[in-house]
Amino acid sequence: MPSSLESLLRDLRACRWVDLTHAFAPGIPHYAGFPDEERRVVFDHADGFLAHEYRHVGQWGTHCDPPSHFVPGGRTLDAIGVREMVLPLVVLDVREAVAADPDHAAGPAAVHAHEARHGRIAEGAFVALLTGWGARWPDGARMANADAEGVHHSPGWGVDAVRLLVEERGVTAIGHDVTDTDPGALVSSGRVPAEAYLLGADRWQLELLARLDELPPAGGLIVASWPKPLEGSGFPARAWAILPEDRATSSPGETS
Repeated sequence: MPSSLESLLRDLRACRWVDLTHAFAPGIPHYAGFPDEERRVVFDHADGFLAHEYRHVGQWGTHCDPPSHFVPGGRTLDAIGVREMVLPLVVLDVREAVAADPDHAAGPAAVHAHEARHGRIAEGAFVALLTGWGARWPDGARMANADAEGVHHSPGWGVDAVRLLVEERGVTAIGHDVTDTDPGALVSSGRVPAEAYLLGADRWQLELLARLDELPPAGGLIVASWPKPLEGSGFPARAWAILPEDRATSSPGETS
């Protein structure tokens, strides 16, 4: 192995690695219109090996939405190149606002406040929204937070913040620890302006990210990957953060 690659590998191993992915299974929180996961044992060890059949929608658990999820002719999962899967990571922390208002929609003020403390968001970054809602996983009722009329009350992105990130900062993708891009009350009414704008701008996103509260506001990397179904409109993803020692919140190593 060339010495430059050995050095790179040594540096990476000295970092803290944080798994940002929820394990999926039947019964996990999901969009209300989707059926639950089904799985069965096709072969077990008595047959010589263990193999399962999994049946679930593409938008299941921690997952990737490509543009084609909303946009006819938009890029599908297999069309997103691997260079888009390793990105500078920025975390917008709106937990205080969400604690005061569970319907909070993160706006441009959240972006500007972050940049005032941590510097301008770099072009090509992945921006994750930390609402604190991930602490409710895997309780579907708590994540939905529905009222007596069935309206969900959960936080999300405001379309103006997403537009700023795309048009003025040139981000590659966004993510969040909630079920939907938009606040639950909007989704309950059939409106999804932030998600429609994002995917229409040829960006992709990760939903239901885990452990964003363990990440620094800036200075890390995110690695996001998923299977490559031909013309796929969404699929469970595996994502993790790589944090240099000076940005890690605990000792180096993998945190699964």
